[in-house]
Amino acid sequence: MANLDQLTAAGLIPSGTALNPDDEKIINSLTPAEVSALISVKSKLTPGFIQRNLAAERSSGIVF
Repeated sequence: MANLDQLTAAGLIPSGTALNPDDEKIINSLTPAEVSALISVKSKLTPGFIQRNLAAERSSGIVF
């Protein structure tokens, strides 16, 4: 499963998010350990933590 698919399945990237090719390339260049770390961090944070603390800075469809 591609990194983008794994991160979408884990809820980090909302399904149907249109990423530009450069962002998709970056996501798919992550190592398996990096993908696992992102998924692990998301599972340990309370719902909405990142959105509450970085809402003004959020510019992509990636959700923690």
